[in-house]
Amino acid sequence: MNHSLINKTGRGRAALFTVSLILLFAGNLFAQGNRLFHIERSKNKNLVCYDVNLANGVLNAKEPITVYWLNQEDKPGQTNGLSAIEKRFAYGYKVVSKGEDTCEVTLSAYSDRKLTIRKLNGKYISLITIDNQPAILQKLYVQAKGKNALTVEYVELFGITLDSGKAVSEKVSQ
Repeated sequence: MNHSLINKTGRGRAALFTVSLILLFAGNLFAQGNRLFHIERSKNKNLVCYDVNLANGVLNAKEPITVYWLNQEDKPGQTNGLSAIEKRFAYGYKVVSKGEDTCEVTLSAYSDRKLTIRKLNGKYISLITIDNQPAILQKLYVQAKGKNALTVEYVELFGITLDSGKAVSEKVSQ
């Protein structure tokens, strides 16, 4: 048996694995660079991600947000779009008003609070009121009632205050 062939093959596989990890990591960095916020749920570890949608480096006023599932469980890293029902009733959004490189949207499941998408220090952010303070929204956590994922017990908003940069959260019960 030629041991040098085994070593070369082993090194080749290791190099391929390393390159794959680097590409996966770089892809995650890119996605997070465009990430406005995400939704975590009590049902499982999968995320609903909300990324800014740019056209030639400027906010796409017609579709300012790209929303998709990020699998964290059975196929980590795989992404999927939302179904029509998910867009309309749960995780979609509606553009309320548009400005120059800014817009206001509401989430399908929670239209009482507006989100403002705009650029701050060269990066797009999602502004919202959390605990009566203007804040940059980072994530929402949805706690389902019991085992029924369709019935929500509460939603918790997490962000960073705009004025002081301190963490802020608010629990909203329905």
